[in-house]
Amino acid sequence: MNRFLTATAAAAVAAIAVPSLALAHLERPSYWPDPGPDTSVRPPAGGQVPKARSLGSAVTGKGPGEVRVVCERGKASLRLAFRSIRRSEARGFKLRPSQSKDKLSEARGDKLREINQALIKQCEYRHIQDAVNDSRNNDRVVIMPGRYTEPTSRKSPLNDPKCNPGLLQEDQSGALTPSYEYQATCPNDQNLVHVQGRKVVGEPLAEPDPDRHGIPEQELGRCVRCNLQIEGSGPRPENVIIDGGKGYDNPKRPQAQPADFAKHVVMRTDRSDGFVGRNFLLRGAAEHGFYTEETDGVLLNKVKFFWGADYGHLSFTTDHNMIKNCEGIGAGDAAVYPGASPQTGEFRDQGFYPEERRNTVIKKCDLHGNVMAYSGSMGNSVRVTRNHIYGNINGITSDTISAPGHPGFPADGMEIDNNFIYSNNLNLYTPDPPFEPFIPMPIGTGIVWPGMNDGEIHDNWIFDNWRHGTVLIAVPDAVAGEADGNLDPDIHCDATGPPAGIASTSCDNHYFDNRMGQVPPGFKPPGMKALTKFGNVTGLGGGGSQRPNGVDFWWDEFPGNDGNCWFDNTGPDGTRASLTGDPEIGPTPDVSLPGFLPEDCGTSVGAGDPVKEAILVDCVMWSRGDTAEDHPLCYWFQMPSQPGSRKAKQDQREYERAAAAYEASEEGAALAERLEELGGQTTFANRP
Repeated sequence: MNRFLTATAAAAVAAIAVPSLALAHLERPSYWPDPGPDTSVRPPAGGQVPKARSLGSAVTGKGPGEVRVVCERGKASLRLAFRSIRRSEARGFKLRPSQSKDKLSEARGDKLREINQALIKQCEYRHIQDAVNDSRNNDRVVIMPGRYTEPTSRKSPLNDPKCNPGLLQEDQSGALTPSYEYQATCPNDQNLVHVQGRKVVGEPLAEPDPDRHGIPEQELGRCVRCNLQIEGSGPRPENVIIDGGKGYDNPKRPQAQPADFAKHVVMRTDRSDGFVGRNFLLRGAAEHGFYTEETDGVLLNKVKFFWGADYGHLSFTTDHNMIKNCEGIGAGDAAVYPGASPQTGEFRDQGFYPEERRNTVIKKCDLHGNVMAYSGSMGNSVRVTRNHIYGNINGITSDTISAPGHPGFPADGMEIDNNFIYSNNLNLYTPDPPFEPFIPMPIGTGIVWPGMNDGEIHDNWIFDNWRHGTVLIAVPDAVAGEADGNLDPDIHCDATGPPAGIASTSCDNHYFDNRMGQVPPGFKPPGMKALTKFGNVTGLGGGGSQRPNGVDFWWDEFPGNDGNCWFDNTGPDGTRASLTGDPEIGPTPDVSLPGFLPEDCGTSVGAGDPVKEAILVDCVMWSRGDTAEDHPLCYWFQMPSQPGSRKAKQDQREYERAAAAYEASEEGAALAERLEELGGQTTFANRP
């Protein structure tokens, strides 16, 4: 921290004019699907989150469609099913680490045995992809217990000359990306299991349509595998492992880490309206475990996402989307990522989306042992609720940083509520981490919020995050990059703020009714094995009702960002007085005073803080392989000390000395002047 003086004003100002950050992946030009049901299919596909059909109906014949059963050779799958049923009856099992054990009753166990005995007689497939290829609308693929490596799919070449380069298409920036036809023609080029939802018809548009509402009619084929359901038949998701990894020490152990990857994606579903996936584990992807694109209607229930080197789950331009009862570990970016979700919020096209609504919901999941539990560039109108988020570098991030193929700028309307966000103190920025982090995130943080608008963060328990409870960061328009597709028709940020084109993000975010630094009454941690995975540290385990965050609320105070407010929250002792903030919590509730954290939404506006902006510049310059020593200004990559400890107080004093030195430097003065030019009255606020 004593190297603050080495920063330059030019570097700090670069935060306000740096090119688009590489925090999101490359996509084909992608469109939000028609949100109405496709009535050419009976029952209609899409228009709502689909409902799962019971496993029992797969053997009774109830419901539409054909059933295709996949199993291991001989009766290996049946033996595995029976073994897991016996264990579940005798010992019980946890669907996810934060839950209590669930024991199968004798009646439930007998019923599950009967179902699997019937399924083994129906089994005609050894490979999941073969069963999917033979399926049509309303069909089902039931996978019996086993580990499925899909050897035929693995043999398919990457960058198959049948498709590459002939079926590549340009995105808005001119970069070449695989088209929908590419994925349908070479389904296992990138994917271990691929579900083609619609027929390939015309060519994609020569240039992407700026209006991303609706897949272009010329390339929208009829449904061929809509309302498809893929499910495991064991009592636990771990009984069916769909595995894209290789080089395991013990491949039968569900959490085993692969040494390498056979495919970029384990399971991809594309334009597959009405898709249901449940009760299986996806493991070992060079990029993403599950990946769906341009799909209306997805339900993932009791699905686990392990060891996706980039994302465990990725849904993209997907509507009526539900992920629940899930678990994710080992993601180099995020365990769950709904990117470019539709603009169904306040600033929507009301002709296309008549009603304001949340289009994606993530609930009842344990997301731990990742760089982030949740992320989503252009994550419009997503709700994250009733989850346990712990043991990550950072718990939740949603950003409005643009990238080719990510429509929806600026992102708005997200809700984070009723979650337990705790002990996110994982350090992966070391010379030899257990797995590689793909992006920069501050170690020890519950929520990082770069550039989102109109967010509601409320009724969460946020505790034992040793650096920050929540962080709100501006993303100026020059940093966000060129917006992909249509822009919102209205201005989110107050026009009296910075000059036009400087900041249209990071406004009107409300933090309220959160319990900061408080351990919920009767709270039972998921167990030290899960809490300390990959070397995560925690203050839990010794009892007590208080586990403070390093600082509860941190805001960069970018000039002109307005409408952001923090109100009706309580700190470790259950009162407002014990909250911590940067800037500090004000002396009077429900008002916004200069130099303090705003509590009145109507009078909140950023004043600017050069020290914070200089720090953020150094942080965003991170690249893979960097360590804390490579970023002298950025404290994100240094392991924080436990709040309240002697070391934490020492670190704070050192930080304050370094900050004061930077404030007095020529570089600090130059940056302060630049921030004032952007519309702020800069202050050097009190910092925790």
